[in-house]
Amino acid sequence: MADVFLSYAREDAARAEQIARGLENAGLDVFWDNEIPPGQTWADYIEQKLAQCKALIVLWSAHSVGSQWVREEARLGRDKSVLIPVMIDSVQPPFGFGEVQAANLSNWNGAPDDPNWRRFVDAVSNFAKGAAPRPSAQAMPTPPRTAPQPTYSAPAAQQRKGVPVWAWIAGGVAAVVVLLVAIGAILSGAKPTEFAAGQTPQTAAGAPAPAQQPPATTAEDPQAVILAQLQQAQALAAQQGFQLIGQPYSGSLAQGQSWNVPAQFYAGYDYRVLGVCDRDCADLDLVLFDSAGRQVSQDTTTTSQPVVGVQPSYNDNFTIQVQMYNCSVAPCYYALALYGRPLQ
Repeated sequence: MADVFLSYAREDAARAEQIARGLENAGLDVFWDNEIPPGQTWADYIEQKLAQCKALIVLWSAHSVGSQWVREEARLGRDKSVLIPVMIDSVQPPFGFGEVQAANLSNWNGAPDDPNWRRFVDAVSNFAKGAAPRPSAQAMPTPPRTAPQPTYSAPAAQQRKGVPVWAWIAGGVAAVVVLLVAIGAILSGAKPTEFAAGQTPQTAAGAPAPAQQPPATTAEDPQAVILAQLQQAQALAAQQGFQLIGQPYSGSLAQGQSWNVPAQFYAGYDYRVLGVCDRDCADLDLVLFDSAGRQVSQDTTTTSQPVVGVQPSYNDNFTIQVQMYNCSVAPCYYALALYGRPLQ
């Protein structure tokens, strides 16, 4: 049984072979339909291999985005929660496939030490080992902070007209204030403010107590940098119909450290989790796991503003794993913001 099923357009056969050989050199068993046994139809054989694979890699290109067969194979992988999309051209994934973060191999020349290739191989290897192990806070290096982890609240399934007012903060005014206080507390070594969920807009948007006013910041302060990024992200999210849920979650990590944040998501909603970090952080990663420990979304590209998303088909408790991949001056400060919108 092959570990990996490789889906691609016929026009991209040379690129597919390069990736398949690279994965095989990394110790993975790859099926890429270059050999169909005599006596079997192509469709039956492909269906059999799809059912057996532990990971399905789809190569999105200018050719494959228009291929009905490639999209069907990708859909099966997505439905099984084993889809790993890869961009080999500068194109947008087909509608319905942008939710899962794609690896970028558009500039990969076959070098085994290429950072994007190595991270892609690591992700595929984790899938090939079976169900992704459920992350546990105890198993991760403890970040230099002591704040309790909140659970983001979300609406009951029957309330479908919009995200209920108790589950999000209108305008994000109080969220920004609380975030600045929390980051300021981390920078000063004090215990940061606990992020409470379930506030109504009236409570959240009310004037904060004088004791909670954030300290003055400069353009290079982590507080100011993170705040500016969150404000920009919130404006873009609002244009797409997303509403901020709860209050942003902040912390600090050294390079190589990870931290887990629980979040409860509900069926019937489209969720996005945005991560931002300070100027000393060059690469922050986010990985989203469901309650069974299956990886459902990841953003491990080289970026300081990763985004993961999910449209759960049933109510479930998820884990957002924050990974500090590149931090030049430890610790690096980060924040997470959760956005949601009802599915149409």
